[in-house]
Amino acid sequence: MTTLVLAATLALGQAPEANPVHAVTDIAHDFSFYFDGRFGGQYIEPAGGRNVMNWGTLHEYDLSNANLLILQSAGTPCPYPAEDVDAVREFLAQGGGVLVLGDYATFRDETAYHLNDLVQAFGAQFAMEPAIGPLTASAALTDGEVETYGGKTIVLGAPTDWEVLVTDAAGRAVLARRSVGTGALIVGSRALAGHNPDASDDINASWWQPLLIAAASAKPVDPSTPPQGAYPEHLVEREGLRLQFSDYMEPYADIIFEIYAECRPVLEDIMGVPPAEGMLASLILLPTDGGGFSSGQTIGLGVWWGDFPDERYGMIELIGHEGAHSWVLPFPEPTWNEPIATYVGAHLAIRLGLVEQGRATIERCIEGGLEHDPDMDQADLANPEGLPNAVVWGKTFWLWEQLRAEEPETVAKYFQAKRRLADPDVIDAYTMHDAAVVLSEAMGRDLFPWLNDHGVRVSRDEAAIRP
Repeated sequence: MTTLVLAATLALGQAPEANPVHAVTDIAHDFSFYFDGRFGGQYIEPAGGRNVMNWGTLHEYDLSNANLLILQSAGTPCPYPAEDVDAVREFLAQGGGVLVLGDYATFRDETAYHLNDLVQAFGAQFAMEPAIGPLTASAALTDGEVETYGGKTIVLGAPTDWEVLVTDAAGRAVLARRSVGTGALIVGSRALAGHNPDASDDINASWWQPLLIAAASAKPVDPSTPPQGAYPEHLVEREGLRLQFSDYMEPYADIIFEIYAECRPVLEDIMGVPPAEGMLASLILLPTDGGGFSSGQTIGLGVWWGDFPDERYGMIELIGHEGAHSWVLPFPEPTWNEPIATYVGAHLAIRLGLVEQGRATIERCIEGGLEHDPDMDQADLANPEGLPNAVVWGKTFWLWEQLRAEEPETVAKYFQAKRRLADPDVIDAYTMHDAAVVLSEAMGRDLFPWLNDHGVRVSRDEAAIRP
């Protein structure tokens, strides 16, 4: 009877209440905004499961109250040492389910795809050959339709050990599973799952959800105790900053802190004010070349952004960009929030002697904007819906460069005025209309006519700030 109930539950794509899916998504080898919660939001939580993230060294994470482990990695230099492989093997032996998603890729001049160090221990390998569509699902999947973003194939060392779930048009495996101990291992192309940071593309959810529930079903967990995520295990206090990193990121910690310490006073000089109270208190090192994030109190820095550590410019610009996001709070900037952060980062690099690279960033952005708004009098940053990113960025850079030509300390004066005028006890939001008020105060003249002449339709009547 229990088996029949479980089978019926899995067919409906719902985890049994007595043993829900407790999933841990590893983002310690390759950070992405998608796997930082979006994968779980598409494929785990809708089926009644719980999903948390592991930011720290994999073999140091406590998997005792988890029954599904999701591992993924693009072409990063992050290793899967023997200790990680042993931790995965032990989890499988306990009945846990493991999903490994990847597509063969290498980092810069490296020749190895490090995720293969893990899956080869279990008789699989991510191959260089692209998957040829259309893809075909086996009868084991509840829905035979397979969507994909392309992806590549996998090679199975002992095919009789594996059940192939998805093949390409040439009959090669794209997704397969096998038993390891009492657990289940699933290996497949990363392209079979969603990608969008807004979680708007839950492709193949109709079969992913029951497949993952089944993979997790053999390892009991405590349904009354949710799984706990883990941040990087190393926490170092340096000059008032909390620096967090995993074993994998430890080789980069000292040099990135040295660059941050060099940038911090210069960034404060550019911004004209210290960070908002409580902001920019900690820094997390991220295994990615895809940028970073700012949550206000914490900024995350992708350690390989802009060819770092071979090149310094990208890291300096990134520190300026993410730092600026913390500086501007409690109110984020309006339409130009992202471009103004990079604008600050470029000028930070210029101040630190990387003039050519900083000027190249500014000029490149302006050139991109001029392609859409040649006279810089059309694109309305106060009503940006439908505007290409290139013109939002380019026009932002152009406007600020015009004002800096008049007053080199425009950025500092603007943020000083914003800190004085944008009072969260008085206003609830900060719009382009408010930014125009603040900018006018900073420049000592009414900039509303000038902004409107350049297509930015701002009005004092629409502003919440009334100096």
